[in-house]
Parts: sequence; C-alpha cells; structure tokens
Amino acid sequence: MSGPPVIGHRGSGIDMTFARRKDFSGFSPEECDRLAFEKVVRSVSACEQSTAKMRRKLEEAGYPASSVDHAIEKAVRIGAIDDERYSESLVRSTLASGKGLRFALKEIESLGVDVYGLESYNEHLESGEQAEIERAIDFLSRHPSKAKDKRGAAYRKLVAKGYAPSVASTASRLFVEDEG
Repeated sequence: MSGPPVIGHRGSGIDMTFARRKDFSGFSPEECDRLAFEKVVRSVSACEQSTAKMRRKLEEAGYPASSVDHAIEKAVRIGAIDDERYSESLVRSTLASGKGLRFALKEIESLGVDVYGLESYNEHLESGEQAEIERAIDFLSRHPSKAKDKRGAAYRKLVAKGYAPSVASTASRLFVEDEG
C-alpha cells in the first residue's frame, strides 16, 4: 500500500516550481519585502546572481511583484547583485569549464552589459582563435565520442557546448586527424 506522493520526489508528477511556491497573502508588505531580500542574500551567498535570474527565482517562489522589485533594487544598491560582476564571473567560469562562450554572451547581452567592457572577455579575445581551438580540442580529449562519425560527433558536441561553428569545425578536424 502506497501513500500520497512525496512532493518533489522523482516520479511523483509534481512540478517543483509550484511545490516551492509560497502563499504570502497573510504577510504584510514589509514582511514580504524582508523575506524576499533575505532570499536574495541567501542566494548570492551561495553563488553570483544576475538581476534577471534573481528576479525569476523570487517570482517563482511566489513573492509579490512589489517585494521582488524592492529586494532586487536593494540588492543592487548595496552591491549584493551586480550584472557586470556576474558577467565577468560567467565568462571566466564558462572558459574554465572548457565550454565556448556563445551561450554566455547571449545571456550577457540580455542583461544589457557591454561584453567589450569586460576584462575577462577582452583577455579571451587577446588570446586569439588558436587558443579557442586548443581549448575545444582539450574539451574533446576529455570527452571523447564513441560514434562512428567521430568528426561529425565532435563538431556537434562542440557546437552544443557553445563553441562558434568555425572553431568547432577546425577543432573537430584537427582532433580526428590527431587521433588517426
């Protein structure tokens, strides 16, 4: 005999977005503002956050729109959230993980941050395309494919990881040539 599904348990069929949503109707606006800001502080203490991601987290948790606005504005004002700092971190962590920057650049653009004003991006540009190709080859060597069409699989893997098609093409060709 089985009981009711456990909220958030795999296979329970319950979407965690709604399971974590809270009802703030019994709270005063000031309490909602305080709770929303406390959630921001907990989140940014764990890892760097952008205003857009933090706004989405608060909205998904069910905070009133005015409390979301208040918490984001306060966090930006005191420097807890900084989209430019987040963007620098995003570029550095993406490069360190061996991925291409295509998806990171799209996110940075959506935040309204000038990518050319980022030190980490300019350092990346100065390293040149050859360094990008070498990073892609290194990624492929750490994550080899078992496909018969090794070059095609390598190309698709690199594009899926955010590398530009031109870099993915060159890196996959060189990787397969070097292996053969």
